[in-house]
Amino acid sequence: MPCAVSVVLPVYDEEDCLERTLAELVRHLEGLARGPSFEIVCVDDGSKDRSAELLARAATADARIRVERLAQNRGKGAAVRTGVLASRGERVLFMDADLSTPLAEIQPFLAAIDAGEDVVIGNRRAPGSRITHRQPWIRETLGRGFTALTRIVLVPGIADFTCGFKAFRGTAAREIFRRSTLDGWAFDAELVVIARELGFRIAELPVEWKHEEGTKVRLLRAVAGSLLELGSIVWKRMRGRYR
Repeated sequence: MPCAVSVVLPVYDEEDCLERTLAELVRHLEGLARGPSFEIVCVDDGSKDRSAELLARAATADARIRVERLAQNRGKGAAVRTGVLASRGERVLFMDADLSTPLAEIQPFLAAIDAGEDVVIGNRRAPGSRITHRQPWIRETLGRGFTALTRIVLVPGIADFTCGFKAFRGTAAREIFRRSTLDGWAFDAELVVIARELGFRIAELPVEWKHEEGTKVRLLRAVAGSLLELGSIVWKRMRGRYR
């Protein structure tokens, strides 16, 4: 059945926060104005801890929580793609399971979609944004370098590709993710490139954000892989693969 809002939650070894996140997310979505119908599409990306068990228990207790499972860990891009393509919402939003961006940011993003935007991207560098706990300087420096390179090579005018908080008009989300191919760190950049290629309206909104310790990203491997993936995006765009 279609619903008003789909929230896609990629999950990889999140047993420490998963139950709290799902409870807070359900409570928040229930409290939105007009009480829209919603679903939470959780995608277990081959977790090795108790995440799969916790997700199964939550889905049994609440039919609005749906679970998709990848047999092995493939990366955030694969998990988000799986969730979005399984979603049924008129508006689709994906976010991190550790709530690095607070749930209060959901409403402004949905309002921007309702106002006519097709894609809304969280921007941690815009006026009005707030970072309450910064990343280690090396991660922040590399992230800024990746963004600058991506902006020069691929999509001028976008300030923050990698914030894990993005919303879409439902039909636009499924058109974009149907064409997406990347599973690694650069998957966010590919989404924006595809959205531009398809002529969708893109907006950036400031967000509150905090770095969560215990990240599972292997930094040097992620950076090297992202450079290769950027080259792949350039090639695919030149070949018209995203249209």
